[in-house]
Amino acid sequence: MRRRTLITGAAAGGIGGITLIGTGAFDTASAERTATVNFADDEDAYLGLVSKSAYATTDGDGELALAFGDVSGVGDGIGRNSQFFFDEVFAIANQGTETVSITATSDTGSFDGEFRLYPTGDRDGVLDDPDNAVVLETGDEQSVGTYVETGDVDVTEDLDIDITIEAAFEEGDDEPDDPTPEPPETIDMAEFYSTSSLTDADGNPLDDDSVVAVRAEPTAENGNPEDDDGFVSYPDDAEIPLAAADGSIVGFGSGLGPNASGVDDNRTLIVNAWEVTLDGTGTVLYDETHGQERTLAGDFSDLESVAEGREFNVQALESDFVDSLDDADAVMIATTNGDVADFGGFSEGERSALADFVDDGGAVFLHGTASYDGTSNGELNEILEELDPAFRFNFDEVTDEENSGFAPYVPQTSNFNDDEFPDFFLAEGEL
Repeated sequence: MRRRTLITGAAAGGIGGITLIGTGAFDTASAERTATVNFADDEDAYLGLVSKSAYATTDGDGELALAFGDVSGVGDGIGRNSQFFFDEVFAIANQGTETVSITATSDTGSFDGEFRLYPTGDRDGVLDDPDNAVVLETGDEQSVGTYVETGDVDVTEDLDIDITIEAAFEEGDDEPDDPTPEPPETIDMAEFYSTSSLTDADGNPLDDDSVVAVRAEPTAENGNPEDDDGFVSYPDDAEIPLAAADGSIVGFGSGLGPNASGVDDNRTLIVNAWEVTLDGTGTVLYDETHGQERTLAGDFSDLESVAEGREFNVQALESDFVDSLDDADAVMIATTNGDVADFGGFSEGERSALADFVDDGGAVFLHGTASYDGTSNGELNEILEELDPAFRFNFDEVTDEENSGFAPYVPQTSNFNDDEFPDFFLAEGEL
């Protein structure tokens, strides 16, 4: 029967204290890498080593060691020209998804004696070649004993003993599946203070899963408190879109991440969107040249701190909007009520420069606001007309009486499109 090596471990020690295997667990090592052992946490490894006696211990580093110092009955330890059997010293556990065959060999070098491992219950047994292998089904374990015959050896000195444990599986089978990894942690929810919704490019309700990243909970609704002619109503059974991404253009219905927000997950969501869209980090310019009430230093410094913790370079764009784009990877344009509209919006030349910026690989992140006490969504839509993504900003206010922060106009949601944008919603430190 053809077989191949799956896992190999090797270590060294002495009669008084024999270090067996690095951490009590193996990760996969292919037949071509039998001299290398990659260690893993016990619960994630294919094989585990489990102490079954006082002779097998785990130190602070998780290293499994064998020690036989005091076993003679009079406190003198192992003596010369003696034989010792230690039953059930430790166990080898199959934590993988395939049946494996276990062998264990030792290289005693210049040791004038014998050292071997045997299956507990069979002191005459050996585990030194495939003919003597112990078969372990998934979830089973094999208790292992240790036989020591000292010969004429000075037992007060350490002697090197190399131990190799191998697990093999049948060549005809697929290699054992990797243990199922723990899913990454994700953000719990996002809070959209004073947010608008989004529409499609033609001013109709947006319901494109390839574009919508975040929706309000089904309990939310949108209204038109300022009687704006551009208002698009969402039906009662619709899940209203609050964030969308189309290529390198991302839109959020609200500022989402200012210092005033106590929801750290909001800032994680924004920086995740930056990192995913840019496929890495880079220089992000925060626009302050169009009358924005909120500044980077005064209102988005917490967002800047999160981003710089991931090696982004976040800078305030305070002048020369068009020329500054040459040194940037992304630009963030955040509005508050009618601030950008009152300033006069973006010039035709600036909008054209943003289109060229996107064509050259840059990313644009736009933050709208609810139509309440003014809005600058019209000015953002002028930019979007130039960039031509599949979404636009609505002229509305989204509220939620059941899922909200301190008021209905602060809707909270966990309605994330993690099928299309899974990395947007990873917890801080997971991306």
